[in-house]
Amino acid sequence: MRQTTSSEFRDIILRTYPGIDKSVSYWRFMQYLLFGRKDKVNGCPVISQHQVAKAEGKLEIAKESTNYNAAKFLLSFQSIVMGEDAFQWSAWSFKEGLARTALVKFTPEVEQALELERYNFMNTETRVYFETGDKYSPRLEKLSRDLIKAEANTYLDLCAPEARELAEYLNDLPVNSFTKVIEANLNETLVKAFNIEDPELSRLQVEILATIRDVLKPFYKGSDKGKTVRIFPFNYSIPMLTKGLRKTLTKGWVEFDLTSCQLAIAAKMWEIEEIQEFLRSGESIWISLINHYGLDGLNMKYNDNPRYELIKEDLKDSLYSLMYGMVKKNLIADLTEDLERFGIVDGGKTYMTHPIIKILYQSREQRMKELNDYDSVQTVFGKVIHLRGSKLSDGSPDDLRKEYIRSVMAQQAQAIELYLMLPVLDLAKTTKDFIITIFQHDGCSINFTNKSKKKKWLTRIVGAVQARADELGILTGLEYVEL
Repeated sequence: MRQTTSSEFRDIILRTYPGIDKSVSYWRFMQYLLFGRKDKVNGCPVISQHQVAKAEGKLEIAKESTNYNAAKFLLSFQSIVMGEDAFQWSAWSFKEGLARTALVKFTPEVEQALELERYNFMNTETRVYFETGDKYSPRLEKLSRDLIKAEANTYLDLCAPEARELAEYLNDLPVNSFTKVIEANLNETLVKAFNIEDPELSRLQVEILATIRDVLKPFYKGSDKGKTVRIFPFNYSIPMLTKGLRKTLTKGWVEFDLTSCQLAIAAKMWEIEEIQEFLRSGESIWISLINHYGLDGLNMKYNDNPRYELIKEDLKDSLYSLMYGMVKKNLIADLTEDLERFGIVDGGKTYMTHPIIKILYQSREQRMKELNDYDSVQTVFGKVIHLRGSKLSDGSPDDLRKEYIRSVMAQQAQAIELYLMLPVLDLAKTTKDFIITIFQHDGCSINFTNKSKKKKWLTRIVGAVQARADELGILTGLEYVEL
């Protein structure tokens, strides 16, 4: 979340809630309520135990002890800062996967000031750190960023061993790898973010850009549950921007993607010859799916139509859900709801009638049956994953075993995904001619610092990844766009 605001905005908060000045922890928590993560359904701030402990300055205590009580701080904040009428919170349930959310009623003056602040954060003359009120300076910016890095690095132990070196490389990148491109493109990106039609998406993207302005670089961590080799952004940062905004902000870099990566992995692992033939033809699964809805996908892609990108993201999410075990009726319902905003009726049912999707679903069901007979499997890195749960009397898996089967399928595919991309890191460690600036599972962005050797490195990077794909017999490869 953003670190700085205008001094005028901070003064309004202090004037409205004078009790906030009794503790810096109250300022931190208010900062999160104003600018932090919101629940996708109700739009309320999500207040996990982690966020409360972080605001209170007791993150290490909360990590090491099961006795940390977030409710005690919430009651204190409610009593001293906002009052019961203005601040309450919902219950949470670990069993049901429900997060605690804040129920906040800001005064009309604060609401108005907050809306104006969205458009005001580029004003550097009155820019202060919300938490302390200190005037912005490059020295304090570095100090703030170093604190974020230190916190991110405490989560490196969550990384799978195969991904830790990658996360460390990214977290250790010098900030000047990002400064030039952000300074050149931030204003243009902001204008595009303000013009996003979906108000909630616009708000989120503006907040991400505000954080990028304050922190500049992304930091990474491993999976909280430790069930994947994937690494994830630790802070609001460039990887969390929509594709269109990311392209605008990072003009000057080169963006790489593995083509139809997860589909290609499944086609090989599950021995689906029909899908491998489709991939050999060079046709894009995303354009094929969009054309299946009667839309002109080819033109939409080449015109870089944002509507195409949004539809593609929905279809991509559904493809991954299908591959990794989502119940068919749930997948149909979710995709139908997602595509309705584009005027597509019965999008889920239509999706399941696409020839490739039909074959993929049948192959997935067969693969899940096969895995039910296994005690353990290995990833491409040699990691052994044990399947828990048991087969029922009719030979079907119990619920726990179904969960492990789905997890195994995802872990194996995601391990291959990382295995394919790691040669890029191996090359980056040998030179100062380029830097991997963003990593996104099946792709990355690169800043070529030595333009004269750019063509040579493009050939080597693409070739190294292709060699890995050929080694495994997976019909994918790196494609790139010079932004």
